[in-house]
Amino acid sequence: MTEGVDGQLPNPLEFAKDILRVELWSKQEEVLSALFENRRVAVKSGNGLGKGYCAAVAVLWFLYCHDPAIVLSTAPTFRQVRHVLWRQIRRLYRRAPDVLGGKILDTRWELADDRYAIGLSADTADQFQGFHSPNMLIVVDEAEGVSDEIYEAVEAVMTSASPRLLLIGNPTTVTGAFRRAFYQERRLYYTITISALDSPNVTSNKVVVPGLTTAEWVEERRETWGENNPIFMARVLGEFPDQAEDTLIKLSDIEAAVEDQVPATDEDRPDDAEETVLAVDVARFGSDRSVILRRRGNRVEDIQTFQKLDTMQLAGWVVAAIKECRPDRMYIDEIGVGAGVVDRLREQGYSARGINVAWRARHEGLFTNTRAEGYWRLRELFASGQIKIPRDNQLMGELAALRYSYDSQGRIYLESKEAMRGRGLPSPDKADALMLAFVEQDHHTRLLT
Repeated sequence: MTEGVDGQLPNPLEFAKDILRVELWSKQEEVLSALFENRRVAVKSGNGLGKGYCAAVAVLWFLYCHDPAIVLSTAPTFRQVRHVLWRQIRRLYRRAPDVLGGKILDTRWELADDRYAIGLSADTADQFQGFHSPNMLIVVDEAEGVSDEIYEAVEAVMTSASPRLLLIGNPTTVTGAFRRAFYQERRLYYTITISALDSPNVTSNKVVVPGLTTAEWVEERRETWGENNPIFMARVLGEFPDQAEDTLIKLSDIEAAVEDQVPATDEDRPDDAEETVLAVDVARFGSDRSVILRRRGNRVEDIQTFQKLDTMQLAGWVVAAIKECRPDRMYIDEIGVGAGVVDRLREQGYSARGINVAWRARHEGLFTNTRAEGYWRLRELFASGQIKIPRDNQLMGELAALRYSYDSQGRIYLESKEAMRGRGLPSPDKADALMLAFVEQDHHTRLLT
Protein backbone atom coordinates (compact mmCIF):
# COMPACT_ATOMS: atom_id res chain seq x y z
CA MET A 1 0.00 0.00 0.00
CA THR A 2 1.21 3.53 -0.74
CA GLU A 3 1.34 6.51 1.54
CA GLY A 4 -1.72 8.68 1.98
CA VAL A 5 -2.03 12.21 0.69
CA ASP A 6 -0.61 13.63 3.94
CA GLY A 7 2.46 11.40 3.90
CA GLN A 8 0.98 8.93 6.35
CA LEU A 9 -1.49 6.13 6.00
CA PRO A 10 -4.20 6.25 8.69
CA ASN A 11 -5.77 2.91 9.30
CA PRO A 12 -9.54 2.71 8.68
CA LEU A 13 -10.38 2.96 12.38
CA GLU A 14 -8.47 6.24 12.68
CA PHE A 15 -10.06 7.43 9.46
CA ALA A 16 -13.58 6.66 10.75
CA LYS A 17 -12.92 8.45 14.03
CA ASP A 18 -10.85 11.44 12.90
CA ILE A 19 -12.18 12.16 9.40
CA LEU A 20 -15.74 10.86 9.34
CA ARG A 21 -16.24 11.28 13.09
CA VAL A 22 -18.34 8.15 13.41
CA GLU A 23 -18.33 5.48 16.09
CA LEU A 24 -18.21 1.82 15.14
CA TRP A 25 -19.09 -1.22 17.19
CA SER A 26 -16.67 -4.07 17.78
CA LYS A 27 -17.56 -6.24 14.78
CA GLN A 28 -17.36 -3.28 12.37
CA GLU A 29 -13.94 -2.47 13.80
CA GLU A 30 -12.89 -6.08 13.27
CA VAL A 31 -13.92 -5.96 9.60
CA LEU A 32 -12.04 -2.74 8.89
CA SER A 33 -8.94 -3.84 10.77
CA ALA A 34 -8.95 -7.11 8.85
CA LEU A 35 -9.20 -5.25 5.54
CA PHE A 36 -6.24 -3.08 6.52
CA GLU A 37 -4.08 -6.15 7.17
CA ASN A 38 -5.36 -8.71 4.64
CA ARG A 39 -5.83 -8.93 0.89
CA ARG A 40 -9.14 -10.78 1.12
CA VAL A 41 -11.86 -10.45 3.74
CA ALA A 42 -15.21 -12.27 3.69
CA VAL A 43 -18.01 -11.27 6.08
CA LYS A 44 -21.20 -13.26 6.62
CA SER A 45 -23.76 -11.55 8.77
CA GLY A 46 -27.26 -11.57 10.12
CA ASN A 47 -29.67 -8.73 9.36
CA GLY A 48 -29.36 -5.17 10.59
CA LEU A 49 -25.81 -5.40 11.91
CA GLY A 50 -24.14 -2.59 9.98
CA LYS A 51 -22.09 -4.55 7.47
CA GLY A 52 -23.07 -2.18 4.64
CA TYR A 53 -22.18 0.86 6.73
CA CYS A 54 -18.81 -0.73 7.42
CA ALA A 55 -18.25 -1.33 3.69
CA ALA A 56 -19.08 2.32 2.94
CA VAL A 57 -16.41 3.45 5.41
CA ALA A 58 -13.96 1.09 3.70
CA VAL A 59 -14.64 2.62 0.27
CA LEU A 60 -14.08 6.17 1.49
CA TRP A 61 -10.99 5.22 3.50
CA PHE A 62 -9.26 3.36 0.70
CA LEU A 63 -9.65 6.07 -1.93
CA TYR A 64 -8.79 8.90 0.47
CA CYS A 65 -5.60 7.15 1.60
CA HIS A 66 -4.28 5.89 -1.75
CA ASP A 67 -3.07 7.79 -4.77
CA PRO A 68 -3.52 6.57 -7.42
CA ALA A 69 -6.36 4.16 -6.65
CA ILE A 70 -9.55 2.61 -8.00
CA VAL A 71 -12.40 1.25 -5.91
CA LEU A 72 -15.03 -0.95 -7.56
CA SER A 73 -18.22 -1.89 -5.78
CA THR A 74 -20.83 -4.28 -7.07
CA ALA A 75 -24.03 -6.07 -6.10
CA PRO A 76 -26.43 -8.39 -7.93
CA THR A 77 -28.50 -5.50 -9.38
CA PHE A 78 -27.85 -1.83 -10.11
CA ARG A 79 -30.72 -0.85 -7.83
CA GLN A 80 -28.90 -2.57 -4.95
CA VAL A 81 -25.68 -0.78 -5.89
CA ARG A 82 -27.34 2.61 -5.97
CA HIS A 83 -29.87 2.39 -3.16
CA VAL A 84 -27.94 0.37 -0.59
CA LEU A 85 -24.14 0.73 -0.48
CA TRP A 86 -23.81 3.97 -2.41
CA ARG A 87 -26.55 5.63 -0.39
CA GLN A 88 -24.42 4.91 2.69
CA ILE A 89 -21.30 6.18 0.90
CA ARG A 90 -22.99 9.47 -0.02
CA ARG A 91 -24.27 9.99 3.52
CA LEU A 92 -20.84 9.42 5.04
CA TYR A 93 -19.16 11.62 2.41
CA ARG A 94 -21.43 14.51 3.43
CA ARG A 95 -19.95 14.36 6.93
CA ALA A 96 -16.61 15.70 5.63
CA PRO A 97 -16.94 16.82 1.99
CA ASP A 98 -14.21 19.48 2.22
CA VAL A 99 -11.69 17.05 3.69
CA LEU A 100 -12.56 14.16 1.37
CA GLY A 101 -12.66 16.36 -1.71
CA GLY A 102 -13.59 15.52 -5.26
CA LYS A 103 -17.08 15.20 -6.68
CA ILE A 104 -19.58 12.55 -5.67
CA LEU A 105 -22.48 11.37 -7.82
CA ASP A 106 -25.05 8.59 -7.39
CA THR A 107 -22.56 5.78 -7.92
CA ARG A 108 -19.21 7.52 -8.50
CA TRP A 109 -16.72 9.50 -6.44
CA GLU A 110 -13.86 11.01 -8.43
CA LEU A 111 -10.73 12.70 -7.08
CA ALA A 112 -8.67 12.46 -10.29
CA ASP A 113 -8.59 10.58 -13.57
CA ASP A 114 -6.60 7.82 -11.91
CA ARG A 115 -8.27 8.02 -8.50
CA TYR A 116 -11.96 7.21 -8.27
CA ALA A 117 -14.62 4.86 -6.87
CA ILE A 118 -17.47 3.52 -8.98
CA GLY A 119 -20.47 1.26 -8.49
CA LEU A 120 -21.15 -1.48 -11.06
CA SER A 121 -24.00 -3.95 -11.27
CA ALA A 122 -23.11 -7.63 -11.52
CA ASP A 123 -25.09 -8.11 -14.74
CA THR A 124 -22.19 -8.97 -17.03
CA ALA A 125 -18.52 -9.69 -16.49
CA ASP A 126 -17.57 -7.27 -19.28
CA GLN A 127 -18.17 -4.30 -16.96
CA PHE A 128 -15.10 -5.25 -14.92
CA GLN A 129 -12.67 -5.11 -17.82
CA GLY A 130 -10.22 -2.28 -18.32
CA PHE A 131 -9.65 -1.21 -14.69
CA HIS A 132 -5.97 -1.01 -13.77
CA SER A 133 -4.29 0.70 -10.84
CA PRO A 134 -1.45 -0.10 -8.42
CA ASN A 135 -4.05 0.11 -5.64
CA MET A 136 -7.39 -1.64 -6.10
CA LEU A 137 -10.26 -2.29 -3.70
CA ILE A 138 -13.21 -4.40 -4.83
CA VAL A 139 -16.28 -4.51 -2.59
CA VAL A 140 -18.92 -7.14 -3.34
CA ASP A 141 -22.16 -6.32 -1.52
CA GLU A 142 -24.96 -8.92 -1.24
CA ALA A 143 -22.14 -11.29 -2.17
CA GLU A 144 -24.33 -14.37 -1.88
CA GLY A 145 -26.29 -13.28 -4.97
CA VAL A 146 -23.34 -12.64 -7.31
CA SER A 147 -22.59 -15.27 -9.94
CA ASP A 148 -19.35 -17.20 -10.33
CA GLU A 149 -18.83 -15.48 -13.69
CA ILE A 150 -18.59 -12.11 -11.94
CA TYR A 151 -16.20 -13.51 -9.34
CA GLU A 152 -13.96 -14.71 -12.17
CA ALA A 153 -13.97 -11.17 -13.57
CA VAL A 154 -13.13 -9.81 -10.10
CA GLU A 155 -10.16 -12.17 -9.89
CA ALA A 156 -8.84 -10.69 -13.15
CA VAL A 157 -8.86 -7.26 -11.47
CA MET A 158 -7.00 -8.62 -8.42
CA THR A 159 -3.69 -8.68 -10.34
CA SER A 160 -2.63 -5.20 -9.24
CA ALA A 161 0.28 -4.65 -6.87
CA SER A 162 -1.86 -3.93 -3.81
CA PRO A 163 -5.35 -5.35 -4.27
CA ARG A 164 -8.01 -5.69 -1.58
CA LEU A 165 -11.25 -7.70 -1.82
CA LEU A 166 -14.15 -7.35 0.63
CA LEU A 167 -17.11 -9.73 0.39
CA ILE A 168 -20.15 -8.97 2.56
CA GLY A 169 -23.46 -10.78 2.56
CA ASN A 170 -26.07 -12.94 4.23
CA PRO A 171 -25.20 -16.65 4.25
CA THR A 172 -28.32 -17.84 2.44
CA THR A 173 -26.76 -20.02 -0.26
CA VAL A 174 -25.50 -23.59 -0.19
CA THR A 175 -23.22 -23.20 -3.22
CA GLY A 176 -21.29 -20.44 -4.97
CA ALA A 177 -18.16 -18.36 -4.51
CA PHE A 178 -19.33 -16.54 -1.36
CA ARG A 179 -19.87 -19.83 0.47
CA ARG A 180 -16.57 -21.23 -0.84
CA ALA A 181 -14.75 -18.31 0.78
CA PHE A 182 -15.71 -19.79 4.16
CA TYR A 183 -15.04 -23.41 3.25
CA GLN A 184 -12.95 -24.66 0.29
CA GLU A 185 -11.11 -21.33 -0.16
CA ARG A 186 -10.91 -20.30 3.47
CA ARG A 187 -7.10 -20.29 3.43
CA LEU A 188 -7.29 -17.30 1.05
CA TYR A 189 -9.63 -15.20 3.19
CA TYR A 190 -9.82 -13.63 6.60
CA THR A 191 -13.36 -14.67 7.50
CA ILE A 192 -15.72 -12.95 9.93
CA THR A 193 -19.16 -13.98 11.18
CA ILE A 194 -21.51 -11.38 12.67
CA SER A 195 -24.44 -12.79 14.63
CA ALA A 196 -27.37 -10.73 15.82
CA LEU A 197 -26.59 -12.16 19.24
CA ASP A 198 -23.34 -10.11 19.12
CA SER A 199 -25.22 -6.83 18.67
CA PRO A 200 -24.66 -4.50 21.63
CA ASN A 201 -28.39 -3.80 21.53
CA VAL A 202 -29.00 -7.52 22.13
CA THR A 203 -26.27 -8.18 24.68
CA SER A 204 -27.33 -5.17 26.79
CA ASN A 205 -31.06 -5.68 26.10
CA LYS A 206 -31.46 -1.99 25.31
CA VAL A 207 -30.76 0.32 22.38
CA VAL A 208 -27.09 1.24 22.66
CA VAL A 209 -26.43 1.75 18.93
CA PRO A 210 -29.46 3.17 17.08
CA GLY A 211 -30.30 1.24 13.94
CA LEU A 212 -28.69 -2.05 14.96
CA THR A 213 -30.66 -5.24 15.52
CA THR A 214 -32.45 -5.34 18.88
CA ALA A 215 -33.26 -8.11 21.36
CA GLU A 216 -36.96 -7.67 20.56
CA TRP A 217 -36.32 -8.32 16.87
CA VAL A 218 -34.34 -11.48 17.65
CA GLU A 219 -37.14 -12.82 19.83
CA GLU A 220 -39.74 -11.99 17.16
CA ARG A 221 -37.73 -13.88 14.57
CA ARG A 222 -37.21 -16.79 16.97
CA GLU A 223 -40.97 -16.99 17.49
CA THR A 224 -41.79 -16.56 13.81
CA TRP A 225 -39.18 -18.88 12.30
CA GLY A 226 -37.93 -21.13 15.09
CA GLU A 227 -34.25 -21.55 15.94
CA ASN A 228 -33.76 -24.52 13.61
CA ASN A 229 -35.24 -22.78 10.57
CA PRO A 230 -32.58 -22.09 7.90
CA ILE A 231 -33.73 -18.47 7.64
CA PHE A 232 -33.12 -17.97 11.38
CA MET A 233 -29.65 -19.43 10.98
CA ALA A 234 -28.83 -17.14 8.05
CA ARG A 235 -30.65 -13.92 8.92
CA VAL A 236 -30.14 -13.94 12.69
CA LEU A 237 -27.07 -16.06 13.49
CA GLY A 238 -25.13 -15.26 10.32
CA GLU A 239 -24.50 -18.93 9.66
CA PHE A 240 -24.83 -20.89 6.45
CA PRO A 241 -27.83 -23.22 6.85
CA ASP A 242 -27.51 -26.93 6.32
CA GLN A 243 -29.61 -27.57 3.21
CA ALA A 244 -31.29 -30.90 3.97
CA GLU A 245 -31.84 -33.22 1.05
CA ASP A 246 -35.59 -33.25 1.75
CA THR A 247 -35.96 -29.46 1.72
CA LEU A 248 -38.68 -28.58 -0.80
CA ILE A 249 -37.63 -25.04 -1.75
CA LYS A 250 -34.05 -23.81 -1.40
CA LEU A 251 -33.53 -20.83 0.85
CA SER A 252 -31.45 -19.16 -1.87
CA ASP A 253 -34.38 -19.50 -4.30
CA ILE A 254 -36.74 -17.96 -1.75
CA GLU A 255 -34.36 -15.06 -1.13
CA ALA A 256 -33.93 -14.51 -4.87
CA ALA A 257 -37.70 -14.22 -5.32
CA VAL A 258 -38.11 -11.47 -2.72
CA GLU A 259 -38.91 -7.98 -3.94
CA ASP A 260 -37.86 -5.20 -1.60
CA GLN A 261 -39.62 -1.88 -1.60
CA VAL A 262 -37.38 0.12 -3.93
CA PRO A 263 -38.45 2.56 -6.63
CA ALA A 264 -40.02 0.61 -9.48
CA THR A 265 -38.98 0.94 -13.09
CA ASP A 266 -41.45 0.84 -15.96
CA GLU A 267 -40.58 -2.80 -16.64
CA ASP A 268 -41.47 -3.69 -13.05
CA ARG A 269 -44.95 -2.15 -13.13
CA PRO A 270 -47.94 -4.51 -13.28
CA ASP A 271 -49.13 -5.51 -16.71
CA ASP A 272 -52.89 -4.99 -16.99
CA ALA A 273 -53.03 -7.97 -19.35
CA GLU A 274 -51.78 -10.33 -16.65
CA GLU A 275 -54.45 -12.29 -14.83
CA THR A 276 -55.32 -11.56 -11.23
CA VAL A 277 -55.89 -14.53 -8.92
CA LEU A 278 -57.22 -14.66 -5.37
CA ALA A 279 -56.41 -17.60 -3.11
CA VAL A 280 -57.95 -18.20 0.30
CA ASP A 281 -56.63 -20.61 2.93
CA VAL A 282 -59.29 -21.09 5.61
CA ALA A 283 -58.21 -21.64 9.23
CA ARG A 284 -59.36 -24.86 10.85
CA PHE A 285 -57.77 -24.54 14.30
CA GLY A 286 -57.71 -21.78 16.89
CA SER A 287 -54.02 -20.94 16.43
CA ASP A 288 -54.16 -21.05 12.64
CA ARG A 289 -54.79 -18.05 10.44
CA SER A 290 -57.06 -17.55 7.47
CA VAL A 291 -55.18 -15.99 4.59
CA ILE A 292 -56.33 -14.05 1.53
CA LEU A 293 -53.52 -13.78 -1.03
CA ARG A 294 -53.60 -11.89 -4.34
CA ARG A 295 -51.25 -12.34 -7.24
CA ARG A 296 -51.05 -10.60 -10.59
CA GLY A 297 -49.24 -12.77 -13.09
CA ASN A 298 -46.41 -14.38 -11.13
CA ARG A 299 -46.04 -11.48 -8.67
CA VAL A 300 -47.67 -11.68 -5.23
CA GLU A 301 -49.20 -8.27 -4.60
CA ASP A 302 -50.98 -8.61 -1.25
CA ILE A 303 -51.35 -10.99 1.71
CA GLN A 304 -53.97 -10.51 4.41
CA THR A 305 -54.27 -12.67 7.53
CA PHE A 306 -57.16 -13.13 9.95
CA GLN A 307 -57.66 -15.06 13.17
CA LYS A 308 -60.79 -16.29 14.91
CA LEU A 309 -63.22 -15.37 12.13
CA ASP A 310 -66.26 -17.51 11.46
CA THR A 311 -67.00 -18.54 7.88
CA MET A 312 -69.49 -15.70 7.28
CA GLN A 313 -67.07 -13.05 8.50
CA LEU A 314 -64.27 -14.45 6.35
CA ALA A 315 -66.60 -14.62 3.35
CA GLY A 316 -67.26 -10.90 3.87
CA TRP A 317 -63.54 -10.12 3.72
CA VAL A 318 -63.21 -12.21 0.56
CA VAL A 319 -66.07 -10.27 -1.05
CA ALA A 320 -64.29 -7.02 -0.19
CA ALA A 321 -61.12 -8.33 -1.85
CA ILE A 322 -63.11 -9.37 -4.93
CA LYS A 323 -64.63 -5.90 -5.27
CA GLU A 324 -61.21 -4.29 -4.90
CA CYS A 325 -59.26 -6.29 -7.48
CA ARG A 326 -61.91 -8.05 -9.65
CA PRO A 327 -59.95 -11.30 -9.96
CA ASP A 328 -59.98 -13.45 -13.07
CA ARG A 329 -59.91 -16.59 -10.93
CA MET A 330 -60.38 -17.47 -7.27
CA TYR A 331 -59.36 -20.61 -5.36
CA ILE A 332 -60.46 -21.52 -1.85
CA ASP A 333 -59.30 -24.37 0.34
CA GLU A 334 -62.59 -26.18 0.86
CA ILE A 335 -61.48 -28.87 3.31
CA GLY A 336 -63.53 -28.70 6.52
CA VAL A 337 -64.92 -25.25 7.32
CA GLY A 338 -63.61 -23.90 4.02
CA ALA A 339 -66.57 -25.47 2.27
CA GLY A 340 -68.82 -23.02 4.10
CA VAL A 341 -66.92 -20.07 2.66
CA VAL A 342 -67.19 -21.51 -0.84
CA ASP A 343 -70.93 -22.11 -0.44
CA ARG A 344 -71.56 -18.58 0.86
CA LEU A 345 -69.65 -16.96 -2.01
CA ARG A 346 -71.46 -19.05 -4.60
CA GLU A 347 -74.76 -18.15 -2.95
CA GLN A 348 -73.92 -14.49 -3.59
CA GLY A 349 -73.14 -15.16 -7.24
CA TYR A 350 -69.34 -15.24 -7.10
CA SER A 351 -67.38 -17.83 -9.05
CA ALA A 352 -65.38 -19.55 -6.32
CA ARG A 353 -63.36 -22.66 -7.18
CA GLY A 354 -63.07 -24.94 -4.18
CA ILE A 355 -59.84 -26.93 -3.94
CA ASN A 356 -59.49 -30.01 -1.78
CA VAL A 357 -55.75 -30.58 -1.54
CA ALA A 358 -56.34 -34.20 -0.53
CA TRP A 359 -57.73 -34.90 -4.03
CA ARG A 360 -55.83 -37.16 -6.37
CA ALA A 361 -53.11 -35.36 -8.29
CA ARG A 362 -53.45 -34.79 -12.00
CA HIS A 363 -50.20 -36.70 -12.36
CA GLU A 364 -51.14 -39.35 -9.82
CA GLY A 365 -48.21 -41.51 -10.82
CA LEU A 366 -45.85 -38.77 -9.60
CA PHE A 367 -47.64 -37.21 -6.63
CA THR A 368 -49.72 -38.56 -3.77
CA ASN A 369 -52.28 -35.75 -3.88
CA THR A 370 -53.07 -32.24 -5.11
CA ARG A 371 -51.14 -30.66 -2.20
CA ALA A 372 -47.91 -32.39 -3.17
CA GLU A 373 -48.40 -31.54 -6.84
CA GLY A 374 -49.26 -27.92 -6.10
CA TYR A 375 -46.24 -27.42 -3.90
CA TRP A 376 -43.98 -29.07 -6.46
CA ARG A 377 -45.26 -26.57 -9.01
CA LEU A 378 -44.34 -23.83 -6.53
CA ARG A 379 -40.87 -25.32 -6.16
CA GLU A 380 -40.41 -25.11 -9.94
CA LEU A 381 -41.43 -21.46 -10.00
CA PHE A 382 -38.88 -20.57 -7.30
CA ALA A 383 -36.12 -22.69 -8.84
CA SER A 384 -36.59 -21.09 -12.27
CA GLY A 385 -36.91 -17.52 -10.93
CA GLN A 386 -40.44 -17.12 -12.27
CA ILE A 387 -42.10 -15.91 -9.07
CA LYS A 388 -41.90 -12.71 -7.01
CA ILE A 389 -42.98 -12.43 -3.38
CA PRO A 390 -42.88 -9.61 -0.81
CA ARG A 391 -40.38 -9.67 2.03
CA ASP A 392 -42.86 -11.34 4.35
CA ASN A 393 -40.93 -13.04 7.17
CA GLN A 394 -43.69 -15.49 8.02
CA LEU A 395 -44.17 -16.58 4.41
CA MET A 396 -40.43 -16.96 3.85
CA GLY A 397 -40.03 -18.99 7.03
CA GLU A 398 -42.93 -21.28 6.15
CA LEU A 399 -41.57 -21.92 2.67
CA ALA A 400 -38.08 -22.68 3.96
CA ALA A 401 -39.42 -25.21 6.48
CA LEU A 402 -41.31 -27.39 3.95
CA ARG A 403 -40.06 -30.94 3.46
CA TYR A 404 -40.96 -33.71 1.03
CA SER A 405 -40.38 -37.43 0.70
CA TYR A 406 -41.51 -40.45 -1.34
CA ASP A 407 -44.12 -43.12 -0.63
CA SER A 408 -43.68 -46.84 -1.31
CA GLN A 409 -44.76 -46.28 -4.93
CA GLY A 410 -42.08 -43.67 -5.50
CA ARG A 411 -44.57 -40.78 -5.50
CA ILE A 412 -43.76 -37.42 -3.93
CA TYR A 413 -45.63 -36.39 -0.81
CA LEU A 414 -45.38 -33.33 1.43
CA GLU A 415 -44.74 -33.50 5.13
CA SER A 416 -48.08 -33.26 6.93
CA LYS A 417 -49.05 -30.30 9.08
CA GLU A 418 -49.22 -32.63 12.07
CA ALA A 419 -45.60 -33.67 11.48
CA MET A 420 -44.59 -30.02 11.17
CA ARG A 421 -46.25 -29.28 14.50
CA GLY A 422 -44.23 -32.15 15.91
CA ARG A 423 -41.12 -30.23 14.86
CA GLY A 424 -42.42 -27.18 16.72
CA LEU A 425 -43.52 -25.37 13.55
CA PRO A 426 -46.81 -23.53 13.02
CA SER A 427 -49.26 -24.37 10.27
CA PRO A 428 -47.91 -23.00 6.94
CA ASP A 429 -51.04 -20.94 6.26
CA LYS A 430 -49.43 -18.27 4.05
CA ALA A 431 -47.48 -20.89 2.12
CA ASP A 432 -50.70 -22.88 1.58
CA ALA A 433 -52.41 -19.77 0.19
CA LEU A 434 -49.45 -19.19 -2.14
CA MET A 435 -49.65 -22.77 -3.34
CA LEU A 436 -53.39 -22.41 -4.00
CA ALA A 437 -52.77 -19.24 -6.01
CA PHE A 438 -50.66 -21.21 -8.50
CA VAL A 439 -52.27 -24.65 -8.24
CA GLU A 440 -53.90 -24.52 -11.68
CA GLN A 441 -51.53 -22.19 -13.49
CA ASP A 442 -50.77 -24.90 -16.02
CA HIS A 443 -50.85 -28.66 -16.30
CA HIS A 444 -47.17 -29.21 -17.06
CA THR A 445 -45.10 -30.64 -14.26
CA ARG A 446 -41.40 -31.46 -14.31
CA LEU A 447 -39.35 -33.17 -11.65
CA LEU A 448 -36.63 -30.61 -10.93
CA THR A 449 -33.82 -31.90 -8.73
